[in-house]
Amino acid sequence: MISYLKWTIIDLNFHSLTILTSWGVWYEVWINELTYSKLWLESEVWLYIYHHITENNQTLFWFIEPEEKKVFSELIKISGVWWKVAMQILSLGIERLVFAIKWEDNKTIEGIKWIGKKMAEKIILELKDKDFGISFHDKDTIKKANTISADLHISIKSTLTNMWYNPRDIDRLLSDLPDGMNSAGEIIPFVIRELS
Repeated sequence: MISYLKWTIIDLNFHSLTILTSWGVWYEVWINELTYSKLWLESEVWLYIYHHITENNQTLFWFIEPEEKKVFSELIKISGVWWKVAMQILSLGIERLVFAIKWEDNKTIEGIKWIGKKMAEKIILELKDKDFGISFHDKDTIKKANTISADLHISIKSTLTNMWYNPRDIDRLLSDLPDGMNSAGEIIPFVIRELS
């Protein structure tokens, strides 16, 4: 079973990449949009792999951090959460997702594509007592990080990353937006001003 590899990126798009290993084997690996935003300038990377094996096929999934891999493996155990949905959920960002689960923030999880109210409640119920190795501090800080929807966060971050801004700096600013700032038209110029 494959768990960790170093390879060269041959082709990259929003949801998958094709890589060439050092021993000449080509693989297609599934990723999410947040991962894409961190990979598009790279040519060679180290990857944490989840090797999903079923009776009919084998699929590889790539993760930035080992904690993401752990959360993914728990998500796909939940009835109704298949791998494509789990990858979309992880586009929220691992820390933001775990914060939302731990503090039972249904609104943030409901904001993820394909996730409704009942599924958000189910995810929180199944995962809130799991230890994913991520520490966090106070609830008020976490609430601030959830003032915009997951899809908007992903969209803004992808746009700004493609404009060469640092993903960590973008996350930092998106987690502490001024009150009432909740549209891309307001947020993107604000972030650009702060990072200029």
